[in-house]
Amino acid sequence: MNSSALTEAVAAAQAAPLDRSVALIRPFLQDIGWLDALLDAECARIGADPLHLPAFRATRNGAARHLVFARTERIWVTVTIVDPIRDRGSRLHFSGRHALCRPLNRALAADRYRIDGGRAVATGSLLCPAGDLIELDERRETLRLRSGDVPLLMLRAQIAPQGAVVSRLFDIATGAPLAEAQADEGHARALMLLSLLRMQGRRDAADQFAAALEAELPAQRWAVMREYLALDTAAALPALQRMARIETEEKVRMLAERTLAQIAEARFPA
Repeated sequence: MNSSALTEAVAAAQAAPLDRSVALIRPFLQDIGWLDALLDAECARIGADPLHLPAFRATRNGAARHLVFARTERIWVTVTIVDPIRDRGSRLHFSGRHALCRPLNRALAADRYRIDGGRAVATGSLLCPAGDLIELDERRETLRLRSGDVPLLMLRAQIAPQGAVVSRLFDIATGAPLAEAQADEGHARALMLLSLLRMQGRRDAADQFAAALEAELPAQRWAVMREYLALDTAAALPALQRMARIETEEKVRMLAERTLAQIAEARFPA
C-alpha cells in the first residue's frame, strides 16, 4: 500500500455510495506504512535539497494545523496537529461527514455528543490510545477534544455523503441549535456558472436554469430561482408560480409567494 494506491482509492471513493467510500479509505488509516514511506521520502528530498517544497497543501484553523494528502469534493485525508487547547469554546460542531481518526503520538481524550431530539446531548467520554481507529458519523455524532500537555497528532479522513452536506453548530451549555450551513461544492460551482450566464444576459441558457431548480436543498432551489428571475423574469414566472404552489419548504414557498406579489404589483400598480 502506497500513496499512489491512496490516490486511486480516493478517486474510486469519490463516485461511490457512502458505505463503499468509507470502506475504500479505511485501510489507509489502519495500515499507515504508506504515510511513513511518504514522509521518509520527502525528508530525504529536503535533506538533499534544502529548497525542496513537498507538494502538499498546508492549512491552519485556530489550534489545528493540517497537512492535506487528498482533497476532493467528498474526500479529505489529512495529518492534523492540534495544539494544547486552553479555551475549548462554547460551541459544538457536527460536520455532516463520516470521520475516521487515528491518533499517532498519544492517546486522544474527548467528550462525546450526539444530536437527539434536535439538541446536542453528552453521551460520555472517550479515550482512544495511539494507533487505534475512531469512526464517527458526524451527521449526528461529534467529539469535543480535551486538552493535553503536548500537541495531538492525528491521521484523519472525512468522507461526505453524496449530495449536499449539512453542518450544524450547537451550544454546549444548553444543547440548543445555533446555526446550520449547507455545503455542496457541485451546486456552488453550478450556481457560479448560472451567475455568469445571467451577467452575460444568456437567455438562450434558460433551460439550464430550469433544470437547476431541481436542486436537493431548498436554499439551493431559491438561489437558482433568484438567478433565473434576474436573467429573464417572464421565462422564470411559470417556475416561480409552481414553486409558490408545491415547494415543500415553507420559508422558500413564502418567498416565492411574496415575489409573485411583488411582480404583480410592479406590472399592475394600484
